[in-house]
Amino acid sequence: MDQKLLISLLMKPLNNYMSKKVLIVGASGLVGGEILENLKTTNNELILLSRKKLLCENNVNQIIIDFEDIDSLDANLNIDEIYIAIGQKLSLSELVYIKKNNRKSFVNVDYNYIKKVAEFAKNCGANSVGLISAIGANTKSFNTYLKVKGDIENEIKLMGYEKIIIAHPSHLLGKRPNEAIPLNVKIFEKITNLFGLLMIGPLQKFRNVEAKKVAKAIISKMDSVEEGIHYIDYKYFKNF
Repeated sequence: MDQKLLISLLMKPLNNYMSKKVLIVGASGLVGGEILENLKTTNNELILLSRKKLLCENNVNQIIIDFEDIDSLDANLNIDEIYIAIGQKLSLSELVYIKKNNRKSFVNVDYNYIKKVAEFAKNCGANSVGLISAIGANTKSFNTYLKVKGDIENEIKLMGYEKIIIAHPSHLLGKRPNEAIPLNVKIFEKITNLFGLLMIGPLQKFRNVEAKKVAKAIISKMDSVEEGIHYIDYKYFKNF
């Protein structure tokens, strides 16, 4: 077993008794929802930041807000850490090429909104941030999707967080509540799951991965490492 994973598992019982104030942004999404489900079993005080109210236990605080109005939020929440799992929903083709008339909306969500919530949490005292990004994120990429992902990673690194965990998943597997998976996505997943068996060594990072594994992995990494910038991908996700 991976040594860092073993340390994480040994520390988990202790972490469950160390209460923190955790802000989750994007709990209605695939990974964000799984992060919420996992953290509900801990002793942490959870705060959700979203555009619509979610069905949650009474002990989960919810802040409903239009992300355009984040600057109006009360900066006295005393947050310890934040998980950011928001992003504009894109089609498979848009992951390759986003049309010019759709790019502004994409950048607004995947860069501006993320930057705003990360700054908000930092102003509220957060020292740790977990970001769901994407495999291949790179500021120099010619692919709009990957370039913006790389840009926001770099922006967060400049905010002064003591601990930064950046997850680099490939295609996420999972189903959102009350939402059907499109037929073309089902076909894509079946084909790529088969090809994934051939992806070994450095190519493993491009394998499809279940959203619940990504969620468990980023929480585990957050609880098991000290200060610094840490990246995780399929090689780490597969342990969960």
